[in-house]
Amino acid sequence: MLERLPSDPRASRARKASGSGAFPSEGLLLFVVAFALRAAYAWVAMGPHATPSSDAASYDTVAWNLARGAGFSLNGASGPYPTAFVPPVLPFLTSLLYRVVGHQFFAALLLQCAIGALVPVLLASFARHTFGPGAGRFAGWIAAVNPLMVFFSGYLLTETTFSFVLLLALFATTEWVKTPRAGRAIGAGLLWGVAALTRPTALPLPLLVALWAWVPVGLAAGGRERNKQLALLLLGVALAVGPWTLRNGAKLGAFVPVTTGGGRSLLDANNPIVWDDPAQHGGATSVYGLSPYAEKFAGRSEVEIDRLSADMAKAFLLSRTAQWPQMAAAKLSRFWRLTGEGGGTGTWSAGGSLAARVRGLIDPLLLWSVLTLPLALWGAWSTLRGPRGRFLSLPSLVIAAFTLGSVVYWGSLRLRLPIEPLVAVYAAAGLDALLLARRAKRGGFSVIEGGRNRA
Repeated sequence: MLERLPSDPRASRARKASGSGAFPSEGLLLFVVAFALRAAYAWVAMGPHATPSSDAASYDTVAWNLARGAGFSLNGASGPYPTAFVPPVLPFLTSLLYRVVGHQFFAALLLQCAIGALVPVLLASFARHTFGPGAGRFAGWIAAVNPLMVFFSGYLLTETTFSFVLLLALFATTEWVKTPRAGRAIGAGLLWGVAALTRPTALPLPLLVALWAWVPVGLAAGGRERNKQLALLLLGVALAVGPWTLRNGAKLGAFVPVTTGGGRSLLDANNPIVWDDPAQHGGATSVYGLSPYAEKFAGRSEVEIDRLSADMAKAFLLSRTAQWPQMAAAKLSRFWRLTGEGGGTGTWSAGGSLAARVRGLIDPLLLWSVLTLPLALWGAWSTLRGPRGRFLSLPSLVIAAFTLGSVVYWGSLRLRLPIEPLVAVYAAAGLDALLLARRAKRGGFSVIEGGRNRA
């Protein structure tokens, strides 16, 4: 808590500057800068004649099949076949673009850059409304120049779009908890459902949100109304995810809530090939075409392969229970590593490219991590122990959930990307707290914590 001993006209000017009237122009500038950085990286790393590979090839294929009327499908030897191997939101959005511009892969990358540039704008608004004007002032710019967020915007992957939708869901949730209403509860649930359709790792998060909201919604609306509000939240999730699940049942003849890729992802991270090679500890490798897995998968449907993969991954984990602590440590160290690339992680840039030469001189993520992670830790500490700590704890709970998820699957920067905006919020809060303390010391404020005056 801050007290000003004499009055200070600067406080009035600061309040006016933090008003919403200045935000549209600042938001536009933020978007322009963020998009320019992301588009420049996409041009340097991929180029205007880029072609998709690996996971991006699957998203691109489904998007183009949707655009040309072949449905949500992948290509097989006899033509397109219905699939649920990838979540639907990214291919659907990309298909809308392909309907207009044709099958132009670099245009899809620019769409990702635009979505990625919206994340800092949305983050600034979220931080402003939730953490206060100081955090809102810094959070967007921290996210705009975050090298990890810039990097992944240059590829046709789900993480950038998921970051945006996840942030929308968090924003809607905090606004709902502030003023519980039926429409807000359903709206927040719908956005959590869309987040799950963007990346199925979000599917358990509404339950975490319900636990977090239990006390504040009960205080604001009463016990009976709280139960209704939480039911409406979960109803919104079901309304978003349900039609896709029904589609999967009709097309694949099986219960598939979102995708048929979860079992394979679990096996890619938990298998002897990865864990018997020290260089790959904590990572993942696709075993689909490797022996003995390729022989076991031959002739099976994608639903059968997914279930068999999950069974094999679970059997492997049960056979290595003594190594679980080592596995968890290896996965966590990869998930929260400070460098862009590490042993066994591969490389995302061509050997002679400008991006590779820049990284040869300095690792942008290492420099960024050293500057921002201490601020994020301080921001989390200073906000969570304050009087609004419970309300401001939701981003930290989501960060913790993704961290625990990496222990089950694998540790990678790609899996960490969706929580980078939340780390940026806490970094902004930490920076604002440090600057506020500095201004207090220079301007005659006294800081009161826990009823004790700290002049």
